[in-house]
Amino acid sequence: MSEDPFGDLDAAMGSGESASEPEPEPEPATEDAGTDDAAESEDESASESVESADPRELPAFEFDETVHKALYVLEAVADEFDDIITYDVERELTRDHGLKGVTKSELHNAALGVATEHPEEIVERVLEQRGVEDESSE
Repeated sequence: MSEDPFGDLDAAMGSGESASEPEPEPEPATEDAGTDDAAESEDESASESVESADPRELPAFEFDETVHKALYVLEAVADEFDDIITYDVERELTRDHGLKGVTKSELHNAALGVATEHPEEIVERVLEQRGVEDESSE
């Protein structure tokens, strides 16, 4: 048995590669200059349409910009998180703010962003979970 207790997670998740390993860079295309000009023109058109698109219509970022990270939480907390994200946050974004196509990656990114802005609350929650009083507030 391996000493890494999580060593078989990648296989169990259906991936033969580690989620932390970067994907190999694609080989540069070696096409003639005429094709490059056409591709640049298409890229400019696509970027202009994305820039002029209503931000309520498109996700904040593309899925391929994300990484998959495993989080280990109690099932009840994960269920509550999913419910709040889906039924409260996503509904408010769509109903009250007119967003369309809100993605789970946007919601998860925002939730983790909020957590990173409030590390003191994470400390308080871990102490609370362990039943330890916060000695610094006394």
